[in-house]
Amino acid sequence: MIYDSYGRPLNSLRIQVNASCNFKCFFCHMEGTDENGSTLTPEMIERVVKIASSNGVNRVKFTGGEPLLRKDMEEIISRTRKYIAGDISLTTNAYFLKERAHALKAAGLNRINISMHSIEEEKFQIITGVKALEKVKEGIRAAKDAGLEPVKVNFVVLKGLNDDQIERMMRFCAEEGSILQLIEYETDREGEKSETYRRYHYDLRLLENHFSDIAERVEINSLHNRKRFQIRVDGGLVTRVEIVRPQRNADFCNHCTRLRITSRGEFQTCLNRRDQLFPFLGLDDNGIGKKFEDAVHARVPYWREADESSY
Repeated sequence: MIYDSYGRPLNSLRIQVNASCNFKCFFCHMEGTDENGSTLTPEMIERVVKIASSNGVNRVKFTGGEPLLRKDMEEIISRTRKYIAGDISLTTNAYFLKERAHALKAAGLNRINISMHSIEEEKFQIITGVKALEKVKEGIRAAKDAGLEPVKVNFVVLKGLNDDQIERMMRFCAEEGSILQLIEYETDREGEKSETYRRYHYDLRLLENHFSDIAERVEINSLHNRKRFQIRVDGGLVTRVEIVRPQRNADFCNHCTRLRITSRGEFQTCLNRRDQLFPFLGLDDNGIGKKFEDAVHARVPYWREADESSY
């Protein structure tokens, strides 16, 4: 196991396999842009995963853009599974998931995160720019049928736009047997000054406190040191809800065990940092290994306790 200079173990990779997306969510923090393309080949991803696994990495999450725009995601997952015995997951908007869920499972995918930011078709289209709510619902059901569990539904809470849908989303996820992740609209420090952020940002701390009071059971998601609430909804069903609050969240950053890989072929120390990129394309395995170690040792918690005091 390799540790950064803050004593945090590095056991997880987040690999951005492309930067293109068929949705146009206005709040997207864009881990990349269309200009990045999809530089990483399945062979290169396998090499990097092999090197990372030899340094203690045992979890991988694939992101985009929209990963399922790549026709070779099953091959990428299969190559990754050769070196990762632990959790392999994928984040998707589910537009293409109904047709591929079983193949992704067969390739070695464990579980899946699905973005669904509204339960109303009109609001869904406003947020994503696409009329595709029913396809997303079909994708959620296909993932469960394929055994990609737990299915986590990502719902970015947007003030004045979908914050009145939280109870309905809880009921929907209870009925579908999925975990609901209520995500606080996040951006970097500069982005907090934007009109879009000020207009739509919804502070989830009060809701988290409310769930703590009414939950029948509270578990801890060890991956992020995050609470998971079991709450009974109308009809007697129990829903599982997580509050995702990385904004100014020192606890989140203090427990981060993940290194990111961009679609351009770079190790990135933090989602919010653009000034710590370690390119590795064209290097041999020893060179890639050195860049990996350099990136790990350069990791610094983006938010610290002092940042929370003014929040």
